[in-house]
Amino acid sequence: MQKSDQIITDCQYNMAKQLEKKLEFLWHVEGYIKDAEKEGNQECASVFKQIKADDEKHAKMLKDLLQIK
Repeated sequence: MQKSDQIITDCQYNMAKQLEKKLEFLWHVEGYIKDAEKEGNQECASVFKQIKADDEKHAKMLKDLLQIK
C-alpha cells in the first residue's frame, strides 16, 4: 500500500493507539485506587490519583488533536 492510499497517517494511528491505552488505564484505575485505600496505602493511592489526572489530561489532548487532523 502506498502512503497516499493509507486511510490514516502513521501519526494518526500512533495517537489513536496511545488514546486507547490511556482510556484502558482510566477504565481500571479507580479499582487500583480502591485497592490501595483498602490496604491503607495512601501513598500508592495518591500516586494512582496523580497518574489518573495526568492521563485524563493526556487523553483529552490526544482526542482533541485527532479531531483536528
